Amino acid sequence: MSDLPPLKYGRVVGRFLANIADGPDVNDTPDFVPLAGTVTFTAGAPKVLVASAQPDPATYVQLPEYYECQLDEFGYLTWRGGRGIRLVAPNGDTNPTNWTWRASFNLTYQGKPVRLDSFAFLVPPYVPGPNPEHPDVDATGLVDLTLVSPVPASNGEAVVRGLSVVAVRIVGDALVFELDNGDDLPPVTVPAIPAASAAAAAAAASASTAGTAATNAQNAVNSFTLGIGTVTTGPAAAAVHGGPPGWTLDLTLPPGPTGPAAPDATASGKGIIQLAGDLGGTAAAPTVPALAGKAPVVHTHPSTDISDSTTTGRSVLTAASAAAARTAIGAGTSSLAIGTAAGTACEGNDARLTNTRTPSPGTVPYDLSIVVCGKDTVRAVGVGDFPFGVKLQRAATFTSWTIRAGGADASGNLVVEIRKNGTAVSPTSTITVAAASQVAGATVTGSWSFAAGDILTVAITGVGTTPGKGLIADILGQA
Repeated sequence: MSDLPPLKYGRVVGRFLANIADGPDVNDTPDFVPLAGTVTFTAGAPKVLVASAQPDPATYVQLPEYYECQLDEFGYLTWRGGRGIRLVAPNGDTNPTNWTWRASFNLTYQGKPVRLDSFAFLVPPYVPGPNPEHPDVDATGLVDLTLVSPVPASNGEAVVRGLSVVAVRIVGDALVFELDNGDDLPPVTVPAIPAASAAAAAAAASASTAGTAATNAQNAVNSFTLGIGTVTTGPAAAAVHGGPPGWTLDLTLPPGPTGPAAPDATASGKGIIQLAGDLGGTAAAPTVPALAGKAPVVHTHPSTDISDSTTTGRSVLTAASAAAARTAIGAGTSSLAIGTAAGTACEGNDARLTNTRTPSPGTVPYDLSIVVCGKDTVRAVGVGDFPFGVKLQRAATFTSWTIRAGGADASGNLVVEIRKNGTAVSPTSTITVAAASQVAGATVTGSWSFAAGDILTVAITGVGTTPGKGLIADILGQA
């Protein structure tokens, strides 16, 4: 069984390149060369229930190791030699009705691993474009991994980097602070600097007291300490307070350049939202005020919650006349009288409800089960244990038939066809079933018409190696 109706499928494509410095070519721009490796796709749902699957409801489990795609020589995602891969698209026919797929990467360039984080994405149903030779052109639902891959996003306007102090120098009795953009802050006068300079001058002027003066000057210099206080943004400024011996420097630095504005939020990417409409609260704790006082979808109403009938129901309950009652229930001008004429009602014991009626042709179920080979009969080419077939007593149209085997062939395929009066019906009704599916059974659908008196037989036209035993055909139709 190669498909599971009524599932729908999406189509995923992608191209992956490595960026390297310019190689030995005619220009000097960087090169973009194909990556090698595999991309594996994993369904977010651990299992999927398909209640309306044909011929019976089914549960399937996706096996990621069988969804491993290769990159071709140009870096394109390929599956069995063709670009792109089909994945199940969740929809109303699946349970759960929505999930994501995850792409995981094992990529290399010249044998060296290339890291690329996995990510999740949605797969919608794929509808090809009008040109069969180029179905992806103007198609809907095509998923390109480049377009759905998440990328880093800014969380609003933010200071990328402010200015910093990179050097301090003494000019006279003041400190001058140099910023990393080459500018200087206004000079800051420090009282300890003149005192230290005066002490040094006194030591130089008096040889007899040079030693003491030098010590005092050294102590004055050693006692000078400067710590950073507050740092704010604004027009450039600096101020020193405190001391002696310890002083504190407060700085006001110009703000640096700002980063790009954050994008608006979308269904596939993070971004900025506006707290308007039904949204309220703050960016850190958004709320939805419009939901206040609303009951959840799982809320039930006990009988005591209903205190009165609706407006329409109240009109029916209190109608003073038949005309008012007809208007309230939408019965129009009907008299609601019992009878067989137009505009009258049929009472419960009316004979018309129990009389025999001939059904219309093509509306009565006409299902057959034909034992082609008994449970102990080894299958072989031919009509098996039921060569007489079924001579139909009425015209019928068959729309589906399923074959089931008692035991599977060792290998190879079992091929079976429906025949009408000894000839295979048209359009083709052949079923080819691999050994692994022969016991579970396989189904083919179509429309095959038979007239009254036609003989329907089921014939084996091919068997695998070491054929198994038993074969039954279940045929669905209407007469």
